[in-house]
Amino acid sequence: MLSVPPVGVIIANHDNSTFVGKAIESVARQSVRNLRVVVVDDASTDGSDEAIRRCLSRLDDKRFHYVRLPSNLGQAGAIRRGLAELDALEAPFICVLDSDDLWYEDFVARQLVAHLNADFPVALTYCDSHIIDGDDRIVAGTAWWFDHVSGASAPREIDASAIPSIDPATGLLAYRPSPRVTLHPRWSPAGATNTMASMMLRRSFVDLLLVRPGQELKLYVDFYLSTLACLLTGVIAIHQALYAYRMHGRNKHSDAAVMGGAYNSSTRSWDSVRTPILHMIEKVLQSEAAAIRSAFGEARYEEAVALIAGALGKTEVQPTTKSGGNRVLDTLLGKASRASGNGHAPSR
Repeated sequence: MLSVPPVGVIIANHDNSTFVGKAIESVARQSVRNLRVVVVDDASTDGSDEAIRRCLSRLDDKRFHYVRLPSNLGQAGAIRRGLAELDALEAPFICVLDSDDLWYEDFVARQLVAHLNADFPVALTYCDSHIIDGDDRIVAGTAWWFDHVSGASAPREIDASAIPSIDPATGLLAYRPSPRVTLHPRWSPAGATNTMASMMLRRSFVDLLLVRPGQELKLYVDFYLSTLACLLTGVIAIHQALYAYRMHGRNKHSDAAVMGGAYNSSTRSWDSVRTPILHMIEKVLQSEAAAIRSAFGEARYEEAVALIAGALGKTEVQPTTKSGGNRVLDTLLGKASRASGNGHAPSR
C-alpha cells in the first residue's frame, strides 16, 4: 500500500500572545498525525514567548519544535526560518498557520488528498474559511472572495448544504462537509484564493520561489506565493471552510469590519497592496528566469511574464526567448490588461 508523506507545518507568530496557544492546539488535534511542526516567534514583545512555552509544555508533543528569533524578520523571514528546520525530503508538503487563526481537525487531511488527486498535480491547494472574532464567535460562514467570480450579479439560489444548523442544546453551529474541488489551470487578475492559513504548498515550489529577502516581504506572502502558483502550475480550490480566519481588531491587514457584500477587510486599498507585490513577482520572474524555465517550460514562463505585464498595465512585452509560447503573448496580454478585480488573499 502507498504511504502518506509527512507534512511540514510552520506556525508564524508575532505579538499574538492571546491567540497563539489556540493555534498550536488546533495543529496538535489534526487527524493526520504525521506532522513536523515548527513554531517561530518573530521577536514578539507581548508575552508570546511565555504563552508558546506554556502551551508546548502542556502538550508535550515531540512533533513540535520552537524557535524564537532575536530580531523581527517579518512574515517571509519567519517562514524561511521555519523551513530551515524542516527537512525537505522528509516533508514534501508544507502549510503555514498564522498564529491568530485556527485549523479544523481535517484541514491537513483534506488539503493533502486534494494535492494527491489522480487528475493533475499543482503547487498549491487552498480552502474557504469561516470568519471569527477575538472571542471565537463566528461572524461569517465564508470568505466572500474565496473562488469569487467577478461581476456575477444575477439572482441565484443558495444551496441548502451551505446553510448551517444550530444545536439547540449547545448553541453550536454545524456545516455539512462538501466534497467539491475545482482545478484552476491559469491565473487571472480577477481571481482570488485565500489567506496563508488556507493553503498547502509543495516544498520544492516554495524553495524555488521564496527568494526575496525577508525585509522586502514583511506581509502578503500568501498573495505572492498564490499568484506564482496560479501563474506557473495552476491551483486547486477546496469548497469547504477548513479553518477559521480571525478578525480581532489588531490584524496587520484585516483591520476593518465584516459589512456584508463584497466588503473590504482592510482600511487600506487593495491596489496599494497588490501593485507592489506584482512588481516584485515581475522581478522574480526576471531574476529566476533560468530556473523557472527549467522547471515549468518556456511556454508557461512566457505566459506568466505576459500576464503580469498586462496586470501592471504595460502595453508592450519584449519576449525573452523565441519559443512556442510567444505565439500567445499578444492574446494573453490583451486579456490580462482588460481584466479587473481585487484578486486578493488577505494577510494579517
